[in-house]
Amino acid sequence: MRLPRTATISRLALAVLALLFARVPARAQAVPDAASLLDSVLQAPAVPYRGRLIVTQWYGKRTHAEEMSVFVLPPGRVRREFLSPDGSVARVAVSDGENESVRFVRSGRTFVADAAAADEDAAGSERAALLSNYDMIASTGEKVAGRSTWRLTLRPKTRGKPWQTLWLDRDTRVVLRSRRFLPHRRFASQEQFVSFEPRVKLAESLFVVEAASGTTRAPARAPRALTLAQVNAPGRPPLPPALPGGFIFQNAEVFPVGRRRVRHATYSDGLTVLSLFQTDRPVRLPKDGIIPSGATSLPGPLRASRAGKLIQWRAGPIHYTLMGDVSRELLGDIVKSLR
Repeated sequence: MRLPRTATISRLALAVLALLFARVPARAQAVPDAASLLDSVLQAPAVPYRGRLIVTQWYGKRTHAEEMSVFVLPPGRVRREFLSPDGSVARVAVSDGENESVRFVRSGRTFVADAAAADEDAAGSERAALLSNYDMIASTGEKVAGRSTWRLTLRPKTRGKPWQTLWLDRDTRVVLRSRRFLPHRRFASQEQFVSFEPRVKLAESLFVVEAASGTTRAPARAPRALTLAQVNAPGRPPLPPALPGGFIFQNAEVFPVGRRRVRHATYSDGLTVLSLFQTDRPVRLPKDGIIPSGATSLPGPLRASRAGKLIQWRAGPIHYTLMGDVSRELLGDIVKSLR
């Protein structure tokens, strides 16, 4: 049946309108400000989720990768299953918010300790240090594990420190990918979800810390770390309150190794952590992994490790060991300030 002319025009108009609306893209979601994304990173996850995560580290000419399954049930309950290359579970780490355990599947040994308590003051200090030492750039990120993301880049204001890029799930604000790197250097690390399922129902039994046979209970954590005044013993070179590059003293501890005591202090710029050890005897370091010092003047050989670069030197009767993930040039400036 032949349609009336008015009906034909009406259908034609509808078809044209449909094509026009099909070509109009959906309104892009506004990128959140960088400070808002940073707050999401520093806060504990608000929704339960499970996923598969791959952690990769590049240090010098070496690469190390590890795969794990992750289960999170707020508040404070986390289970990580570290996988062998064949996909079987090699060890299981569980925290129920009060206690945490690590079970080695093959040996059956389980180590249990108190869980680290949340420190709101420390979180506030960390945020302030990050804002002071890094420029932050928020942008639209590519999909990770099939999910839309926001990208937050932390660019250091001092040369020689790592950059950090974070990809946050737009829906839950969980960090789905994190890449930390030194530009033009062979030192980087990355954590990335290859699968991610939020708001899933997780059994409470996944987060039970059990004391099985062969369990070793670690000593209770000290109620507080030592302050700078407490760790600086008379007759020893004092540890400084700050180091070049924006690194501020965080805490310290003194512990025995055999008959001798070791002083260990940590310094942070909000993102990167340096560890400084004072000992009466030199610490044994791996003989391989030596990094050429180039034009940087260093008091000893520089070595690469999964924890960062290592350097050791002596000042009078005291031996120093410094460990951190910064460039050798910045490491040289830090060593010079301590000599």
